Amino acid sequence: MESETGSQSKFSHDAVVCVRHAQAAFSDLLLNAGLAGARPTTVGRALGLDKTLAWKVSRFSDTHDLLKAVKHIPGPGGVEIVLKAAKANGVHEDQITAVREANQAFLVFVREIAGDRRSFEAMLAAGGLSEKINIDERRAFYRSGSVIWGVRAKVQFLTMILRPSPTDPDRIDVLQLSGFYDFARLRSDVPWIIRRLWISETKGELNSSFRREALYAQESGRDALPMIPEFCSDPIPEIHQFTDSKGVLCDEIAPGPVGNPGALTCVSGEIYHSAFPMHWSKENTFGRYELRLTTPVEAVVFDVYIHSSLKQFGDFEQTVFGLLEDRPGMGSGKSHNSPIFDPEPSLKLGHLPSAPNTQCSKIPDYSRLISSSLEQAGFDPIDEFRGYRSELEYPPTPSCLTMRCPIFKPT
Repeated sequence: MESETGSQSKFSHDAVVCVRHAQAAFSDLLLNAGLAGARPTTVGRALGLDKTLAWKVSRFSDTHDLLKAVKHIPGPGGVEIVLKAAKANGVHEDQITAVREANQAFLVFVREIAGDRRSFEAMLAAGGLSEKINIDERRAFYRSGSVIWGVRAKVQFLTMILRPSPTDPDRIDVLQLSGFYDFARLRSDVPWIIRRLWISETKGELNSSFRREALYAQESGRDALPMIPEFCSDPIPEIHQFTDSKGVLCDEIAPGPVGNPGALTCVSGEIYHSAFPMHWSKENTFGRYELRLTTPVEAVVFDVYIHSSLKQFGDFEQTVFGLLEDRPGMGSGKSHNSPIFDPEPSLKLGHLPSAPNTQCSKIPDYSRLISSSLEQAGFDPIDEFRGYRSELEYPPTPSCLTMRCPIFKPT
């Protein structure tokens, strides 16, 4: 059986041969017409082509990047327009035939291997899993998803601020801020779950020292969504709470007015005392923090700030895993699920002696949210932390955005 790597390599090789052959035929056509290396405007004037078609022909014939070249290949109708114009300008019939045959071979290859051009481009992009390559597809997915599910938001964010626990020298406290900005309903009858609470276990043993505390006192109970009213929309979003069939406690935004007039912002904050082990061990070699993405959003921002004393924590990398299949072990580091995007270093927001740059154009008043929350929680000022950011436009849903760093063994 052919391996996945071998299959990808064969496809890539065959695609390169097919596309480069078509490129060579178009280049020879322009050379025969006396337009080798000419600007698109010159090609358009000489052959009587509109500027869009002239641009495609010029860019396709001289673009080295394979994927960019494929995006510029004219459609079948456009190719025939070019060939008719070239023939009228004296290009030899053999050259006309060469372009037509090369283009036909490309169309057959695409149809047999991928079925359509968009799928073919996705297959080309799969070798690199480039975040930039499929942003158009993600934007379209966001628009379709928001219409289908009836909700959307401008931004979803998660901020995790880690410090050594002052009461437990072997564990870490976490200040967590999270929420949605400009959450809008496209249908008035749609509730939407924005938080699920459950107890996680490690090797069957509950972490009895783990304790949650709302950042600001609230009257609605210990497990209520711990909102920060100052940073929420007014009136405070209506949140319904229920327990599902698996015993998971769910918070959902209640149905309400549709569109931008009914858009709301919901920001919450809480402290997790003695949440994670601090030191390296055979069972604790890395820190992995997750943000599950199930809401159609235009952008997601995931920040992690590490106290300067936690020198055993390395730099972070970011990865996006798909959750559509809900594979066993998802999120535990044991899943064989491949990432949607390859791991990339997170954006460093600053290291001591300089303070992290907490500004974020997508989140209004974000720096003040962080500084006021640190003060309320009794944490050190942000100057005592180093920061990392993962930022993604039109994240696919459902997926899991992870931030992961190594925990170094003491020397």
